[in-house]
Amino acid sequence: MFKPQELNKKSPVPLYYQLQQIIVTAIKNKYFLEGDILPTEIELSEMFKISRPTVRQALKNLVEKGYLYRIKGKGTFVTKPKVTQEYTRFIESYNSSMLKNGLIPKTIVLDKKVLKADNIISKKLQIKEGEEVIKLKRVRYANHLKEEEVIFDTNKPILVTTVYTPKKIFPELLNYDFEVFSFYEVLEKNNLKVKKVIRELEAKNIDKENAEILEINENDAVTVISSIGYLEDGQPIEFSTSIYPGERNKFIIEISK
Repeated sequence: MFKPQELNKKSPVPLYYQLQQIIVTAIKNKYFLEGDILPTEIELSEMFKISRPTVRQALKNLVEKGYLYRIKGKGTFVTKPKVTQEYTRFIESYNSSMLKNGLIPKTIVLDKKVLKADNIISKKLQIKEGEEVIKLKRVRYANHLKEEEVIFDTNKPILVTTVYTPKKIFPELLNYDFEVFSFYEVLEKNNLKVKKVIRELEAKNIDKENAEILEINENDAVTVISSIGYLEDGQPIEFSTSIYPGERNKFIIEISK
């Protein structure tokens, strides 16, 4: 049975936040597993001797943070937290996006080489088929800055991304360590700032090769985002494909009128 802890009602820390941390700790310590149902609002209220609105606030916050989900008429359940990706909202590097969201980024380079553009790559980059391009393939990880917030397996990759860029525009790209520097950061350092990006988002089932990299099963659901980044003069500087495991990522798409 889930054992309540006494909340400090004299503390300046709000009671709902104290309850949140107790529930997060219980999930982290695997008292509650993915799919488990939590005690009801009434039960938690009685267990911790606090009001139902206080319990409701704590649960609402944990739902918004991705730790819990609700099914009307059935209850509140534990889920796997997902990394919120804002790749669909901003032109920024992966490192910047993760740090902004309180996460520590980590990158491992899987492949970095020169090859000849095939029909698809040449069309995306608006170059001749057979022209040399630089291919950069990386796998990305993320970890929480606050240890107490870590309740999922942070050793597993968040995404795998492959980018192609015309070698003639920036042949020195091969000299950079992309486990340290981000692609956009390197471009900007060399006065090649991406001014516009067109992205296509598609739901797919993953192939065997990338499933092994992402440590998921072949044919698992993934989100694939293909991007073309343009310089100020309209020249495409990058064509990339990023694969996000559905179980580890969620996206924000902002639309205004």
